[in-house]
Amino acid sequence: MTVVDIAKELIAFDTSGPPAREQACAQWIKDFLEDIGFEAELQVVEKDRANVIGKIGRGKGPGLVLSGHIDVVLAGDLGLWKVTGPFEPVVKNGKIYGRGACDMKGPDACILQAVKELAKESYKRQLSVVFTAGEDTGGWYVTKVLEEEKITTDDAMCGVIPEPSMMEIIPVHKGSGGAKVLIHGRAAHSSKPELGINANQKAADYLYALRGLQSKLDETRHPLLGPTTVECTMMNGGFKSNIIPDQARLTLNFRLIPEHKDPEISRRWFEDMIASLSSKDPEFKAELTSHRASEPLDVPLDSRIVTTLRDILGTRIVGAPYYTEAVNYTRAGIPTVICGPGSIDQAHTPDEYVSLEQLELGVSTFKEAVKRICV
Repeated sequence: MTVVDIAKELIAFDTSGPPAREQACAQWIKDFLEDIGFEAELQVVEKDRANVIGKIGRGKGPGLVLSGHIDVVLAGDLGLWKVTGPFEPVVKNGKIYGRGACDMKGPDACILQAVKELAKESYKRQLSVVFTAGEDTGGWYVTKVLEEEKITTDDAMCGVIPEPSMMEIIPVHKGSGGAKVLIHGRAAHSSKPELGINANQKAADYLYALRGLQSKLDETRHPLLGPTTVECTMMNGGFKSNIIPDQARLTLNFRLIPEHKDPEISRRWFEDMIASLSSKDPEFKAELTSHRASEPLDVPLDSRIVTTLRDILGTRIVGAPYYTEAVNYTRAGIPTVICGPGSIDQAHTPDEYVSLEQLELGVSTFKEAVKRICV
């Protein structure tokens, strides 16, 4: 099988969701790995959902882990797919098309092809491969791999996740966060608005203050990531057209640079905004009802995996605004970066594709990385 053959096999499994069902695809990967000499394990994490963990050169000291997810986003409007059906992969004009071709079954195929070509080598350090469920579709089951110690620092000293980056090296990306703010008003008949307090208008005051927060955040910029960004992505207020709304709900999404990785920093932003608005307006009442913040990826530029990939590829070091599983591995003591074939611009689109040229570059790069770290 070639990398294209493997990619076709993976794309043909409908692992889209929610609700995603990755287990059949995971079983295919497990069988593939065992056929080429890996020890492989199917880690069932939920009904019809599973991760795969494969190891070769086991016990010879921590080496490299290559990890990708096998779930894909929903295909969407099938009428927008013109080249092929989402799970009917085809090769045309030097590209392979299908849901997940780019994000990230094409990159997964690169991992499998690379390790297949190196399976007969004599390993000085352990090589591990991981394929996870739930990255794009809910679950984030890489946590099961790490919590159950399927991969630890005894297995790997560093890692690569080949999310599509056009083979540029991404050692830093923003953290992800979310918050919900409940604005309290007072209901009244819309013909007598003076008797009520319009929660929607108070929500507008909060959104205006949010713009001020962003202006302050813009003053602190990471050299590869730019500033932290905060946006209101959902809002809901009122329940009838002739009633002054007594509540409004705001959903906030923020992307954090390493300087703001402490969750208490972002929590204080939103609580301080409420306190400031309340001090200026006695009728302003609000509460922060939920808050979460995931830390950014921040792998040192002089780490083993970054310098190895730079030496192999010669491509530039860049940052990314999105969030990946690399944080989970890095937090577990395994510095892990993003470097994979294809463009993120193709991810989640109709007629999703990755070029065959990028797949070949992915295979050759991962082979060379394995040789330098494990063989």
